[in-house]
Amino acid sequence: MKALSLHPQNAAAVAWGDKLVEYRTWQTNYRGPLLICASAKRQAGFLAGYALCVMNLEGIYHFPDGSYGWRFSPFPTGRSYHIEPVPVKGRQRLFNVDDALIRPVDWERQGQVDEERAEQWFDKVYRPLIQS
Repeated sequence: MKALSLHPQNAAAVAWGDKLVEYRTWQTNYRGPLLICASAKRQAGFLAGYALCVMNLEGIYHFPDGSYGWRFSPFPTGRSYHIEPVPVKGRQRLFNVDDALIRPVDWERQGQVDEERAEQWFDKVYRPLIQS
């Protein structure tokens, strides 16, 4: 799967649906599922060096200043496709990650989220990996 590294704070914002546009100085012709990875740059309170979710790269918009806005959209379920965090060594530009490493979380199925299971998963799996 195609992947993109973001600073940990931005990757978390994309994973939790708070950020749907990423600004870059370059563009790509690729559109479709994109694995969102948090770069290894440590930021207190955020997961670093892990793949977090899959979003849909729906389009890239060119701005007058020469920058590009990469527009992410959730899948038809209305949410990003959360995965079990997997260590990933990020790279500049788009890079490939083996599909076998990508495992969806078990609390999100067909657009329905079991909030209690999601909170338990977050406390058990995600929170221990966060940088302090």
